[in-house]
Amino acid sequence: MAKFLTAANLSLLYNVVGMMPFGLMSADMVLEVWPSVTRETCTKGGWGGGKDTCVDSLEFTVGKIYLQVMFGVSMLYSMQLIFSGKMAYLASMGCMAATMIKHVTVDGLIPPPPVIGMTALTILAILASDVWGKRAFIGFCFFNALTFIAQPLMVLQDSFPDVVAGSKEAKLGAFCFEVISLYLVMAGLTALIPMKAYGLALASQVGLAVVGKHVLVDKSGPPTPMIFLWIATTLLAWKEYGWVMKPACDKAIKKGPQKVHGMIVGSNFVPYFIFEAIGGSMPMVGLASIDSSYAYTGATAMLCGMLAIFLTMSAYSEYTEQMDGKMFAIYHYFLSVVVFLWQCQSSTSLLGVMFFAAPHMFTTWTIYLVVTNSPNDKKD
Repeated sequence: MAKFLTAANLSLLYNVVGMMPFGLMSADMVLEVWPSVTRETCTKGGWGGGKDTCVDSLEFTVGKIYLQVMFGVSMLYSMQLIFSGKMAYLASMGCMAATMIKHVTVDGLIPPPPVIGMTALTILAILASDVWGKRAFIGFCFFNALTFIAQPLMVLQDSFPDVVAGSKEAKLGAFCFEVISLYLVMAGLTALIPMKAYGLALASQVGLAVVGKHVLVDKSGPPTPMIFLWIATTLLAWKEYGWVMKPACDKAIKKGPQKVHGMIVGSNFVPYFIFEAIGGSMPMVGLASIDSSYAYTGATAMLCGMLAIFLTMSAYSEYTEQMDGKMFAIYHYFLSVVVFLWQCQSSTSLLGVMFFAAPHMFTTWTIYLVVTNSPNDKKD
Protein backbone atom coordinates (compact mmCIF):
# COMPACT_ATOMS: atom_id res chain seq x y z
CA MET A 1 0.00 0.00 0.00
CA ALA A 2 2.81 2.39 0.90
CA LYS A 3 4.44 1.79 -2.48
CA PHE A 4 1.21 2.74 -4.25
CA LEU A 5 0.57 5.83 -2.14
CA THR A 6 2.79 8.24 -4.05
CA ALA A 7 1.99 11.66 -5.48
CA ALA A 8 2.51 10.41 -9.03
CA ASN A 9 0.09 7.51 -8.53
CA LEU A 10 -2.54 9.75 -6.91
CA SER A 11 -2.17 12.14 -9.83
CA LEU A 12 -2.64 9.28 -12.28
CA LEU A 13 -5.70 8.12 -10.33
CA TYR A 14 -7.24 11.56 -10.76
CA ASN A 15 -6.13 12.30 -14.31
CA VAL A 16 -6.62 8.87 -15.89
CA VAL A 17 -9.34 7.09 -13.89
CA GLY A 18 -11.13 10.22 -12.71
CA MET A 19 -11.10 11.92 -16.11
CA MET A 20 -11.93 8.78 -18.12
CA PRO A 21 -15.73 9.32 -18.07
CA PHE A 22 -15.18 12.65 -19.84
CA GLY A 23 -13.55 10.79 -22.70
CA LEU A 24 -15.67 7.63 -22.86
CA MET A 25 -19.06 8.97 -21.75
CA SER A 26 -18.81 12.61 -22.80
CA ALA A 27 -22.44 12.88 -23.93
CA ASP A 28 -23.70 11.75 -20.53
CA MET A 29 -21.16 13.84 -18.65
CA VAL A 30 -22.16 17.11 -20.34
CA LEU A 31 -25.43 17.23 -18.41
CA GLU A 32 -23.67 16.08 -15.24
CA VAL A 33 -21.21 18.93 -15.44
CA TRP A 34 -23.59 21.57 -16.85
CA PRO A 35 -27.20 20.66 -15.94
CA SER A 36 -28.55 23.81 -17.62
CA VAL A 37 -27.26 22.82 -21.07
CA THR A 38 -30.01 22.17 -23.64
CA ARG A 39 -29.50 18.70 -25.12
CA GLU A 40 -31.35 19.11 -28.44
CA THR A 41 -32.85 21.67 -30.74
CA CYS A 42 -35.98 20.51 -32.52
CA THR A 43 -37.76 21.65 -35.68
CA LYS A 44 -41.50 21.17 -35.83
CA GLY A 45 -42.83 18.82 -38.46
CA GLY A 46 -44.72 20.39 -41.35
CA TRP A 47 -48.40 20.12 -42.26
CA GLY A 48 -49.68 16.60 -42.64
CA GLY A 49 -48.33 15.14 -39.43
CA GLY A 50 -44.62 15.29 -40.22
CA LYS A 51 -42.36 14.26 -37.36
CA ASP A 52 -40.32 16.77 -35.39
CA THR A 53 -36.65 16.77 -36.31
CA CYS A 54 -34.21 16.99 -33.38
CA VAL A 55 -30.45 17.34 -33.44
CA ASP A 56 -27.85 17.95 -30.75
CA SER A 57 -27.72 21.61 -29.83
CA LEU A 58 -24.57 23.62 -30.51
CA GLU A 59 -23.85 24.13 -26.81
CA PHE A 60 -24.25 20.40 -26.12
CA THR A 61 -21.90 19.55 -29.00
CA VAL A 62 -19.31 22.07 -27.84
CA GLY A 63 -19.46 20.66 -24.31
CA LYS A 64 -19.22 17.05 -25.52
CA ILE A 65 -16.26 17.68 -27.82
CA TYR A 66 -14.24 19.69 -25.34
CA LEU A 67 -14.84 17.20 -22.54
CA GLN A 68 -13.13 14.72 -24.84
CA VAL A 69 -10.29 17.17 -25.40
CA MET A 70 -9.98 17.63 -21.63
CA PHE A 71 -9.55 13.87 -21.26
CA GLY A 72 -7.05 13.87 -24.12
CA VAL A 73 -4.85 16.52 -22.49
CA SER A 74 -5.18 14.88 -19.07
CA MET A 75 -3.71 11.80 -20.71
CA LEU A 76 -1.07 13.99 -22.40
CA TYR A 77 0.00 15.17 -18.95
CA SER A 78 -0.19 11.67 -17.46
CA MET A 79 2.26 10.34 -20.05
CA GLN A 80 4.87 12.67 -18.51
CA LEU A 81 4.43 10.85 -15.21
CA ILE A 82 4.46 7.34 -16.68
CA PHE A 83 7.36 7.62 -19.14
CA SER A 84 10.53 9.68 -19.43
CA GLY A 85 12.59 11.23 -22.21
CA LYS A 86 11.60 10.80 -25.84
CA MET A 87 9.03 8.13 -25.02
CA ALA A 88 7.17 10.55 -22.73
CA TYR A 89 7.03 13.27 -25.39
CA LEU A 90 5.92 10.86 -28.13
CA ALA A 91 3.26 9.31 -25.90
CA SER A 92 1.95 12.74 -24.92
CA MET A 93 1.77 13.96 -28.51
CA GLY A 94 0.18 10.65 -29.46
CA CYS A 95 -2.68 11.44 -27.06
CA MET A 96 -3.14 14.82 -28.73
CA ALA A 97 -3.02 13.33 -32.22
CA ALA A 98 -5.44 10.52 -31.31
CA THR A 99 -7.97 13.04 -29.96
CA MET A 100 -7.83 15.09 -33.17
CA ILE A 101 -8.04 12.00 -35.40
CA LYS A 102 -11.16 10.89 -33.53
CA HIS A 103 -12.80 14.27 -34.05
CA VAL A 104 -12.02 14.27 -37.77
CA THR A 105 -12.97 10.68 -38.56
CA VAL A 106 -15.89 10.14 -36.16
CA ASP A 107 -17.34 13.58 -35.40
CA GLY A 108 -16.67 15.21 -38.76
CA LEU A 109 -14.95 18.20 -37.13
CA ILE A 110 -11.80 19.97 -38.16
CA PRO A 111 -9.58 20.86 -35.17
CA PRO A 112 -7.87 24.28 -35.30
CA PRO A 113 -5.46 24.04 -38.28
CA PRO A 114 -2.57 25.71 -36.39
CA VAL A 115 -2.81 23.06 -33.67
CA ILE A 116 -2.81 20.29 -36.29
CA GLY A 117 0.31 21.77 -37.87
CA MET A 118 2.12 22.25 -34.56
CA THR A 119 1.27 18.70 -33.48
CA ALA A 120 2.80 17.26 -36.65
CA LEU A 121 5.91 19.46 -36.42
CA THR A 122 6.40 18.64 -32.74
CA ILE A 123 6.21 14.89 -33.40
CA LEU A 124 8.75 15.25 -36.22
CA ALA A 125 11.07 17.26 -33.96
CA ILE A 126 10.84 14.61 -31.22
CA LEU A 127 11.71 11.86 -33.69
CA ALA A 128 14.59 13.86 -35.17
CA SER A 129 16.35 15.14 -32.04
CA ASP A 130 16.17 14.51 -28.31
CA VAL A 131 17.15 18.08 -27.44
CA TRP A 132 15.00 19.86 -30.01
CA GLY A 133 12.17 17.40 -29.46
CA LYS A 134 12.04 18.35 -25.80
CA ARG A 135 12.13 22.05 -26.66
CA ALA A 136 9.42 21.63 -29.28
CA PHE A 137 7.18 19.78 -26.81
CA ILE A 138 7.61 22.42 -24.10
CA GLY A 139 6.98 25.17 -26.65
CA PHE A 140 3.89 23.37 -27.95
CA CYS A 141 2.44 23.12 -24.44
CA PHE A 142 3.03 26.69 -23.33
CA PHE A 143 2.19 28.36 -26.64
CA ASN A 144 -1.13 26.56 -27.00
CA ALA A 145 -2.02 27.12 -23.35
CA LEU A 146 -1.48 30.86 -23.81
CA THR A 147 -3.48 30.91 -27.04
CA PHE A 148 -6.44 29.01 -25.59
CA ILE A 149 -6.60 31.38 -22.60
CA ALA A 150 -6.00 34.62 -24.51
CA GLN A 151 -8.12 33.88 -27.61
CA PRO A 152 -10.77 31.28 -26.70
CA LEU A 153 -13.34 32.56 -29.21
CA MET A 154 -10.87 32.38 -32.09
CA VAL A 155 -9.99 28.78 -31.23
CA LEU A 156 -13.67 27.84 -30.83
CA GLN A 157 -14.64 29.33 -34.18
CA ASP A 158 -11.93 27.32 -35.95
CA SER A 159 -14.00 24.20 -35.22
CA PHE A 160 -17.44 25.76 -34.64
CA PRO A 161 -17.89 28.81 -36.92
CA ASP A 162 -21.44 29.42 -35.62
CA VAL A 163 -20.27 30.24 -32.09
CA VAL A 164 -20.62 33.98 -31.40
CA ALA A 165 -19.10 36.14 -28.68
CA GLY A 166 -21.05 36.20 -25.42
CA SER A 167 -23.10 33.11 -26.24
CA LYS A 168 -23.57 30.16 -23.92
CA GLU A 169 -21.38 28.10 -26.22
CA ALA A 170 -18.58 30.67 -26.04
CA LYS A 171 -18.67 30.77 -22.24
CA LEU A 172 -18.79 26.98 -21.98
CA GLY A 173 -15.87 26.62 -24.39
CA ALA A 174 -13.82 29.24 -22.54
CA PHE A 175 -14.33 27.36 -19.28
CA CYS A 176 -13.16 24.12 -20.93
CA PHE A 177 -10.10 25.91 -22.32
CA GLU A 178 -9.06 26.84 -18.79
CA VAL A 179 -8.86 23.13 -17.94
CA ILE A 180 -7.19 22.27 -21.25
CA SER A 181 -4.62 25.04 -20.76
CA LEU A 182 -3.99 23.87 -17.21
CA TYR A 183 -3.03 20.38 -18.37
CA LEU A 184 -0.78 21.79 -21.08
CA VAL A 185 0.99 24.02 -18.55
CA MET A 186 1.36 21.09 -16.13
CA ALA A 187 2.83 18.90 -18.88
CA GLY A 188 5.15 21.71 -19.97
CA LEU A 189 6.33 22.25 -16.39
CA THR A 190 6.94 18.55 -15.82
CA ALA A 191 9.02 18.38 -19.00
CA LEU A 192 10.87 21.62 -18.28
CA ILE A 193 11.85 21.02 -14.62
CA PRO A 194 14.85 18.64 -14.47
CA MET A 195 13.95 17.37 -10.97
CA LYS A 196 11.03 14.97 -11.10
CA ALA A 197 9.71 15.47 -7.58
CA TYR A 198 9.96 19.27 -7.81
CA GLY A 199 8.29 19.32 -11.24
CA LEU A 200 5.39 17.21 -10.00
CA ALA A 201 4.96 19.40 -6.91
CA LEU A 202 4.90 22.59 -8.99
CA ALA A 203 2.51 21.11 -11.56
CA SER A 204 0.15 19.95 -8.80
CA GLN A 205 0.38 23.37 -7.13
CA VAL A 206 -0.58 25.15 -10.36
CA GLY A 207 -3.46 22.71 -10.78
CA LEU A 208 -4.61 23.37 -7.23
CA ALA A 209 -4.83 27.09 -7.98
CA VAL A 210 -7.06 26.50 -11.02
CA VAL A 211 -9.22 23.94 -9.19
CA GLY A 212 -9.61 26.50 -6.41
CA LYS A 213 -10.63 29.13 -8.95
CA HIS A 214 -13.28 26.87 -10.44
CA VAL A 215 -14.68 25.87 -7.04
CA LEU A 216 -14.45 29.15 -5.12
CA VAL A 217 -14.91 31.72 -7.89
CA ASP A 218 -16.86 29.94 -10.64
CA LYS A 219 -18.89 27.78 -8.22
CA SER A 220 -18.20 24.79 -10.45
CA GLY A 221 -15.32 22.37 -10.62
CA PRO A 222 -14.84 18.66 -9.92
CA PRO A 223 -16.83 16.61 -7.35
CA THR A 224 -15.80 16.96 -3.72
CA PRO A 225 -13.88 13.63 -3.54
CA MET A 226 -11.84 14.71 -6.58
CA ILE A 227 -11.06 18.06 -4.96
CA PHE A 228 -9.69 16.34 -1.86
CA LEU A 229 -7.74 13.92 -4.06
CA TRP A 230 -6.02 16.87 -5.79
CA ILE A 231 -5.25 18.50 -2.44
CA ALA A 232 -3.81 15.23 -1.13
CA THR A 233 -1.72 14.83 -4.28
CA THR A 234 -0.29 18.34 -3.93
CA LEU A 235 0.58 17.95 -0.24
CA LEU A 236 2.13 14.52 -0.82
CA ALA A 237 4.12 15.85 -3.77
CA TRP A 238 5.66 18.58 -1.60
CA LYS A 239 6.36 16.04 1.14
CA GLU A 240 8.13 13.74 -1.33
CA TYR A 241 10.16 16.65 -2.66
CA GLY A 242 11.23 17.16 0.93
CA TRP A 243 11.80 20.93 0.73
CA VAL A 244 15.48 20.14 0.20
CA MET A 245 17.63 23.20 -0.50
CA LYS A 246 21.37 23.18 -1.11
CA PRO A 247 23.57 25.95 0.39
CA ALA A 248 24.24 27.42 -3.05
CA CYS A 249 20.51 27.62 -3.72
CA ASP A 250 19.79 29.19 -0.32
CA LYS A 251 22.49 31.80 -0.90
CA ALA A 252 21.24 32.64 -4.41
CA ILE A 253 17.71 33.21 -3.15
CA LYS A 254 18.85 35.34 -0.19
CA LYS A 255 21.06 37.55 -2.37
CA GLY A 256 18.52 37.81 -5.19
CA PRO A 257 14.73 37.74 -4.92
CA GLN A 258 14.64 37.69 -1.11
CA LYS A 259 16.68 40.87 -0.64
CA VAL A 260 14.90 42.72 -3.47
CA HIS A 261 11.54 41.59 -2.11
CA GLY A 262 12.42 42.85 1.36
CA MET A 263 13.36 46.26 -0.05
CA ILE A 264 10.16 46.60 -2.08
CA VAL A 265 7.86 45.40 0.68
CA GLY A 266 9.50 47.58 3.34
CA SER A 267 9.56 50.76 1.26
CA ASN A 268 6.23 50.37 -0.56
CA PHE A 269 3.75 47.84 0.83
CA VAL A 270 4.30 48.58 4.54
CA PRO A 271 3.40 52.29 4.08
CA TYR A 272 0.58 51.23 1.74
CA PHE A 273 -1.15 49.09 4.37
CA ILE A 274 -0.46 51.57 7.19
CA PHE A 275 -2.22 54.23 5.12
CA GLU A 276 -5.15 51.88 4.41
CA ALA A 277 -5.37 50.94 8.12
CA ILE A 278 -5.94 54.57 9.17
CA GLY A 279 -8.61 55.14 6.52
CA GLY A 280 -6.49 56.57 3.71
CA SER A 281 -6.32 55.31 0.13
CA MET A 282 -3.49 55.50 -2.36
CA PRO A 283 -4.38 57.20 -5.69
CA MET A 284 -5.42 54.70 -8.40
CA VAL A 285 -4.10 51.64 -6.57
CA GLY A 286 -5.88 51.98 -3.22
CA LEU A 287 -7.83 48.91 -2.13
CA ALA A 288 -11.15 50.62 -2.88
CA SER A 289 -9.94 51.39 -6.42
CA ILE A 290 -8.64 47.95 -7.30
CA ASP A 291 -11.41 45.90 -5.68
CA SER A 292 -15.01 47.09 -5.94
CA SER A 293 -16.04 44.87 -3.02
CA TYR A 294 -13.69 46.61 -0.58
CA ALA A 295 -15.10 48.84 2.15
CA TYR A 296 -13.21 50.50 5.02
CA THR A 297 -14.52 49.11 8.30
CA GLY A 298 -13.18 48.39 11.75
CA ALA A 299 -12.39 44.83 10.68
CA THR A 300 -10.50 45.83 7.52
CA ALA A 301 -8.64 48.50 9.49
CA MET A 302 -7.49 45.85 11.95
CA LEU A 303 -6.51 43.42 9.18
CA CYS A 304 -4.57 46.07 7.25
CA GLY A 305 -2.81 47.09 10.45
CA MET A 306 -1.88 43.49 11.24
CA LEU A 307 -0.69 43.00 7.67
CA ALA A 308 1.50 46.11 7.92
CA ILE A 309 3.10 44.77 11.12
CA PHE A 310 3.77 41.32 9.71
CA LEU A 311 5.09 42.76 6.44
CA THR A 312 7.49 44.94 8.43
CA MET A 313 8.82 41.89 10.25
CA SER A 314 8.99 39.91 7.00
CA ALA A 315 10.77 42.68 5.08
CA TYR A 316 13.35 43.10 7.84
CA SER A 317 14.10 39.37 8.11
CA GLU A 318 14.33 39.08 4.31
CA TYR A 319 16.61 42.07 3.81
CA THR A 320 18.94 41.11 6.67
CA GLU A 321 19.00 37.50 5.38
CA GLN A 322 17.71 36.14 8.69
CA MET A 323 14.98 34.33 6.76
CA ASP A 324 16.06 31.08 5.13
CA GLY A 325 15.91 30.98 1.35
CA LYS A 326 13.90 27.81 1.81
CA MET A 327 11.24 29.66 3.82
CA PHE A 328 11.09 32.46 1.24
CA ALA A 329 10.50 29.90 -1.51
CA ILE A 330 7.88 27.95 0.44
CA TYR A 331 5.71 30.88 1.35
CA HIS A 332 5.79 32.26 -2.20
CA TYR A 333 4.58 28.96 -3.64
CA PHE A 334 1.40 29.35 -1.59
CA LEU A 335 1.20 33.15 -1.68
CA SER A 336 0.91 33.00 -5.47
CA VAL A 337 -2.12 30.70 -5.16
CA VAL A 338 -3.90 33.09 -2.78
CA VAL A 339 -3.14 36.14 -4.94
CA PHE A 340 -4.25 34.28 -8.08
CA LEU A 341 -7.63 33.47 -6.53
CA TRP A 342 -8.15 37.15 -5.67
CA GLN A 343 -7.09 38.20 -9.17
CA CYS A 344 -9.81 35.93 -10.62
CA GLN A 345 -12.61 37.62 -8.65
CA SER A 346 -15.08 39.68 -10.70
CA SER A 347 -14.63 42.57 -8.24
CA THR A 348 -10.89 42.86 -8.98
CA SER A 349 -9.95 45.53 -11.52
CA LEU A 350 -7.41 45.03 -14.30
CA LEU A 351 -5.14 47.53 -12.56
CA GLY A 352 -5.46 45.47 -9.38
CA VAL A 353 -4.46 42.31 -11.24
CA MET A 354 -1.37 44.09 -12.59
CA PHE A 355 -0.52 45.76 -9.26
CA PHE A 356 -0.45 42.47 -7.38
CA ALA A 357 1.36 40.53 -10.12
CA ALA A 358 4.65 41.09 -8.26
CA PRO A 359 4.32 37.98 -6.02
CA HIS A 360 4.14 35.78 -9.15
CA MET A 361 7.33 37.35 -10.51
CA PHE A 362 9.19 36.62 -7.27
CA THR A 363 7.81 33.06 -7.25
CA THR A 364 9.05 32.55 -10.82
CA TRP A 365 12.48 34.02 -10.00
CA THR A 366 12.75 31.75 -6.96
CA ILE A 367 11.78 28.64 -8.96
CA TYR A 368 14.43 29.51 -11.54
CA LEU A 369 17.10 29.74 -8.83
CA VAL A 370 15.98 26.47 -7.22
CA VAL A 371 16.28 24.68 -10.57
CA THR A 372 19.63 26.18 -11.55
CA ASN A 373 21.24 25.64 -8.13
CA SER A 374 19.96 22.15 -7.30
CA PRO A 375 21.07 18.69 -8.46
CA ASN A 376 19.09 17.39 -11.42
CA ASP A 377 17.68 13.87 -11.45
CA LYS A 378 15.84 13.70 -14.76
CA LYS A 379 17.65 11.92 -17.58
CA ASP A 380 16.18 12.99 -20.94
